[in-house]
Amino acid sequence: MLVKDQRSRKVAVVAHCLLNQNAKVNGFAFFPDMIKELIDALHKYNYGILQLPCPETVYAGMRRWWYVREQYDNAMYRKVAKAAIEPVLVQIEELYKDGCKIVLIGLDGSPSCGVRSSGSDSRWGGKPEIDNLEYPQLKEPGIFIKMIQQGVKERGIPRIKEIGAGFDMPNFDKGAIVKEIEDFLKD
Repeated sequence: MLVKDQRSRKVAVVAHCLLNQNAKVNGFAFFPDMIKELIDALHKYNYGILQLPCPETVYAGMRRWWYVREQYDNAMYRKVAKAAIEPVLVQIEELYKDGCKIVLIGLDGSPSCGVRSSGSDSRWGGKPEIDNLEYPQLKEPGIFIKMIQQGVKERGIPRIKEIGAGFDMPNFDKGAIVKEIEDFLKD
């Protein structure tokens, strides 16, 4: 006798560092391990998790400093990122074909995984300098998120609902971000 299948058919594709702060660039890990409140919210609304790879770690390793998108916007980074994302895109396609609701949770401010904003400053080259502790940003997705969006489109999958979690900026309001994510997941 088969057991009744209990799956929710809801999956959140989540930026790697939101689930593993050990992958963060030095100085930007604001949690010791993962963001538990994010995990709790995903569980509360019955979302499984598909963890994205960290393209920055694959490309530049763990001893990197923080970059902006202009430093990642090059042929080699895109080649490395494309290879890293291909197995995830295959999984997204299979989940979509199986009737799953899929959402994407990126990390706003990240030059790679930002959704609503990404680090950007055309003056940077080499070791970064942050004026007045302000991290320069552009109001558009990071390089890696744009590649995911393109890969989804190429597979004929409708645009995935997405949100950027603002856990990457100094002085963020964890409670407000978690509430925003919960509101996003309720729909």
